Amino acid sequence: MVQCPNCGVETEENAIFCSLCGEPLLDIITDNKTFIRSGKQRREEKRLTEYQQLTGRQKRIIFWQISGLILISAIIITLLIDFIGNQSITWSRYPATVCLVLFVNFTLNTFLHKKIILAGGLSFLSAAGLFMLFDVYAGGTAWEIKLGVPIILAAYLTVFLLIFFIRKAKQKGLNIIAYSMIAAGVLCICIEGIVSVYARGSMLFGWSLIVMVSFLFVSLPLFYIHYRLKKATDLKRFFHI
Repeated sequence: MVQCPNCGVETEENAIFCSLCGEPLLDIITDNKTFIRSGKQRREEKRLTEYQQLTGRQKRIIFWQISGLILISAIIITLLIDFIGNQSITWSRYPATVCLVLFVNFTLNTFLHKKIILAGGLSFLSAAGLFMLFDVYAGGTAWEIKLGVPIILAAYLTVFLLIFFIRKAKQKGLNIIAYSMIAAGVLCICIEGIVSVYARGSMLFGWSLIVMVSFLFVSLPLFYIHYRLKKATDLKRFFHI
């Protein structure tokens, strides 16, 4: 019997590789250079699963298929439970519609990954359609259209502007955090303005300005550190990732 130098398992006398860990038995195969491979190299190859070896598009398609199966199953199960319990489709319309919109957005992210503007526009239409359907389900109160759609539009425009500034940045570091905080502050101002117009008929700002000023006090030093100091502010090195 021969003992594996890696895991200590005893193997057959004529074994070339360990039956447990797969490491080469170097004492036996030293003369055959085609079998001599370092243990570190072989362990690294084992870590590369079939999923890790797939391309980005293949991974997105797999995620789309799995998420589609889960969401469609959730829609069917929800509708069946509602129909069996109430003899009609009532509350299940809401989660079923949300699942459908999520599946549409996953589809856009999978097949229009590089066409950000087109995918974002279609995603906004799907979200706006979600609010319109909620309005129909609620009996035509119109608050979803008057309040929900403008907020969704403001959110999408803010995200588009954030992506634009991030892509224009030559060096990505602490400035990304600063851009994100300013974008969040702008979105808060938009939300309060929209809600104020809907509820009071006039645009009044209060809490959103406090949030914006707070974000500015934090983001301005981040911009200073990023653009003025000579040392690089790469996020991975900064957070020791």
